[in-house]
Amino acid sequence: MGSQFEIGTKGIILNDKLSYQVALFSTQFANKMTAIAVPLNGYISTTAYSYIANSGKQDNKGLEITLKYNAFSSTSNCISSIQPFANLAISNFKYVGYSFQSLSADRLSALVANYDGKSVAGVAPLIFNFGTDFKTNFGMYGNATYSFKDAMPISSDGLNKTTSYNLLNAKIGYQNKLSNKMFVDIYLGASNLTNVQYPFMVFANQLPDAYLPAPTTTNFYGGVNLKYSF
Repeated sequence: MGSQFEIGTKGIILNDKLSYQVALFSTQFANKMTAIAVPLNGYISTTAYSYIANSGKQDNKGLEITLKYNAFSSTSNCISSIQPFANLAISNFKYVGYSFQSLSADRLSALVANYDGKSVAGVAPLIFNFGTDFKTNFGMYGNATYSFKDAMPISSDGLNKTTSYNLLNAKIGYQNKLSNKMFVDIYLGASNLTNVQYPFMVFANQLPDAYLPAPTTTNFYGGVNLKYSF
C-alpha cells in the first residue's frame, strides 16, 4: 500500500529554444515485507522458524529536472543542429519504522536489525548527466555525455556502499538513405574514456560486495545497420 504526492511542470521557453521538465515527488509505501523470527522456547518438541509479515514503511522524496537547449539549427549550413542537454535526480529515500529479524546461531533468540531512518539500499542520492548532440545536413551525427553517480548503500544497514564515479562517453556516426527503400546507419563509439572503475550492476542486500564490475578501460564499439522497407 502507498500514497503519492507529485508536482510537475514542463514547457518551452526562450523563443522555443529551451525545453524543460521538473518533477517534485513524495511517495510513501506502507506494509513492507519483513521477516519475523520465532526462536526455540526450550522444549524438545518446538521448532525454530521464521515467517514473512507486513511491517514498516518506506518514504521516498525526490526532485528530477531535465533540460534541453536548441543552441543551433540550420537547413543550409554544414551543421544542422547542436542540442546540449542535462538532467538531475536528487533522491531522499528512507526506511520508517522498518526492522528485520533473524535467528541467533543457537536458535534460542531473535536478532533484530533496525533500519529506521536509514537510506534505502540501491538508491543513489544524486545522479547528474549532461552532454550534447549534433547533426549535419549530410548525414553525420554524434554525441558526448558526462555522467556522475553518487555513492549509494547496497545493504539496508548502510554499512556497505559503492563509491561515487564519473563517466565520459562519446559516439559518432553517419546515416543516410541509399534509396527510397534502404537506409544505412554506421557508427563508432567509446564508453568510459577516462578509465574509471565502477559497478555496472549492483545486487542490493546480498553479499557485501555483490556487483558486476564494468570494464576499467575504454570500451570501443561500432556497428552498421541496414534497413529495407518493402
